[in-house]
Parts: sequence; structure tokens; C-alpha cells
Amino acid sequence: MSSSSHSSSAPLPPWLRWGLVGSVVLGIAGGAFWHYAQPERQIRAHTERLLQAVERRDWAQVETLVADTYRDGWGLDKEQALAYSREIFGQFLRLRIRPQEMQVQLGSGDQGQATLWFIIEGSGGPLANLTRDQVNALEQPFRLTWQRRKRYRWELTRLENPALELPLLPGQGQAGQR
Repeated sequence: MSSSSHSSSAPLPPWLRWGLVGSVVLGIAGGAFWHYAQPERQIRAHTERLLQAVERRDWAQVETLVADTYRDGWGLDKEQALAYSREIFGQFLRLRIRPQEMQVQLGSGDQGQATLWFIIEGSGGPLANLTRDQVNALEQPFRLTWQRRKRYRWELTRLENPALELPLLPGQGQAGQR
């Protein structure tokens, strides 16, 4: 006699099924928390978010990422830097900012720094093209200093690159000079 044995498994009891689903969800949430809870990862994520916001020219998002106490290596405060950025990046018809390399270091307290090399792709008005060419020719990276304001919220307090001379905007005097 030949007997074929089918192994039919009984369905899992509901309590076990929900327990497995819950374990998977908690595992994913825990992994995400671990990934984003580390200050180095937070600084990296905020830096990437800033670059994406500039690329999209989402100035409201940029403004939320920049501290009210911002001062940069060119002597601009938050308001001046945002106005300058709007003018320069607003001239791009196409704009893409491609990060090449980023290094993150934690400082004392709730401060950290991202050292960043990136390339600007795109074209537009004369100031846009000049900015693109100058940034792409730089041999020194940009340094972004971040300050933690809340547990997962960081704000940019300083941006600098000593090798970059900011182009003067129409009607601008010496602003933008180091």
C-alpha cells in the first residue's frame, strides 16, 4: 500500500500570529530608533535634509533648519544668509546638489560638525553659474556646525569654507567678504 503523506499544517493560533507581527513591528521600530537616535546619524540626516531643501528651493524648510543665532564664515547672519541663498539658488533653472563625501564629528555638549564635499549640477543665470563653478573647483570642504535644540532636533549655527569667496549680489557692497 502506498500512502502519501500530506503534511498539512494547522493555522497558527491568533495569539501567536499577532505575537509574531508585533515582534516584527517592534524590531523595525527599534532598528529605526537605534539608527536615528545616534547624534552622528542625526547630524548626517539634518545635513542631507538641508542640502535637499536648498536643491528644491524649499526656503521654509531651510529656515527651520537654521538657528536664529546663525553666523557664517562670510559674516552673514541667518536673515542675510537666507536672502543671499534665495538670490543665488533662485537663478538656477536646473539644480542638483550631489554630496561626495561627509564626515561627522561630535563636539562638546550638544554640538557636532559635518565636513562635506559636494558638487553642484545645473545651470541658470550668471551668479548661479559662477557659484556652481566656484563650488565645484574647491579643494577644501564645507564645515557645517550643528547644535542640538531638542532630543532629535538640530539647527545649523555656522557654515564655512575659507576657500570660497562669495560673489557680490547686484547692489551689494562688501557683504559676503571674509
